[in-house]
Amino acid sequence: MKGFKHFFSVPPIHTTELSIRGIGIQEHMPPSLINRPTGTGDWLLMLFYDPVWIGAAGKPARREPDSFMVWTPGERQYYGDRERAYDHTWIHCHGTFVRRQIEKAGLPTNQPVRLADPSIFERHLLAIHEELIRHAAPDVVIVQNLLENLFHSLSRAFRGEGAKPDIPDAFLAVRRFIELNFASPITLPELARQAGLSVPHFCAGFKGHFGVPAIEYVIRQRMHQAAYLLQDRNMRIGDVADRVGVESPYYFSRLFKKHFGVGPRAFRRNQETPAKTKRGHGNSP
Repeated sequence: MKGFKHFFSVPPIHTTELSIRGIGIQEHMPPSLINRPTGTGDWLLMLFYDPVWIGAAGKPARREPDSFMVWTPGERQYYGDRERAYDHTWIHCHGTFVRRQIEKAGLPTNQPVRLADPSIFERHLLAIHEELIRHAAPDVVIVQNLLENLFHSLSRAFRGEGAKPDIPDAFLAVRRFIELNFASPITLPELARQAGLSVPHFCAGFKGHFGVPAIEYVIRQRMHQAAYLLQDRNMRIGDVADRVGVESPYYFSRLFKKHFGVGPRAFRRNQETPAKTKRGHGNSP
């Protein structure tokens, strides 16, 4: 998957209870170290897929892959690798609701812990991101419920009840293959061969483990990446379609409207409208 990051020039939800500044899914970073002595003023939840240096109040140390971190507001944020590129998934959020739910779930803060199944974090953030960008006025209650589910799922994983993923390695490998190669032609027979199964058995297994058919999962990856690319006004709709692996701009528009409820042009207009009336925020995680 070509990861994406989405910083909202104007947070779609912005109250004292809850504000979401940005979300990134499998974002690729060049070799670099991030060092913010006083943080970013909000809660930062971040998952690293590769070995990186992580620090908070204590001395930075090199951590193993799949390390997860919750930085509290005002805490030093230090992470990355000067020598190697790395991928990470993250959310910047703020508000009394966030604090209450993190405390209620008992999530460890300002100390790295290992999250054995990264899909826990990814799939919840994808659902939150979809609610935020699909509607002109996202439903606060839905977003709060999604966040609460995320925090409780993480809590269960860290307690050990879900520390080892129930999903077989073969299906996890196929899912990762889709996320890395969604812009290339992908067929069910090819995916089934990777899993070592017949097509019918693979299709049933994939939907059972991930909740959607395999091809729908491919389309979902393409459409979320397209939503990110559409923020670049220098890219034509046809260019976006090509970048996400859909040859026909017409078919791309149909898929996009089916997924987000509006076509790509209307989606782009909707994204622009708030930015013209309100002052934007920073754009780095």
